[in-house]
Amino acid sequence: MGRLRAKPDKCTGCNLCLLACSFNFTGEFTPHLALMRVERRRDGLFFQPVTCGQCENAFCLRVCPSKAVNREEIVKIDTNNCTGCGLCAEYCPWKVIVLREGTAYKCELCQGQPECVKVCPTGALELEAV
Repeated sequence: MGRLRAKPDKCTGCNLCLLACSFNFTGEFTPHLALMRVERRRDGLFFQPVTCGQCENAFCLRVCPSKAVNREEIVKIDTNNCTGCGLCAEYCPWKVIVLREGTAYKCELCQGQPECVKVCPTGALELEAV
């Protein structure tokens, strides 16, 4: 399936990606509920979209005691097996795994059609084959 590639030189910080992500995930246009973030860098001079890096040697997968984190085409969390311990979120180098109501969630690329990529007006996000 791939992973998301961010191009900070093209990001304007418009946060449309966060709106699309949160709506796809929760049904609400609420940026702080998105499974990604946009960081302001260098006194707001440029922006960096941050999402799951689909790590080759994923710490989240290795530390999960319930084996809820697995890799098929991409790293995913089986929410039915998740105990909500938070180790995956703690060890994520990107800090993009979130705990909500006792369950861990992360970007799973919208089943191969990432909404954030679709709405980005500048092309700052793209789906990259791995």
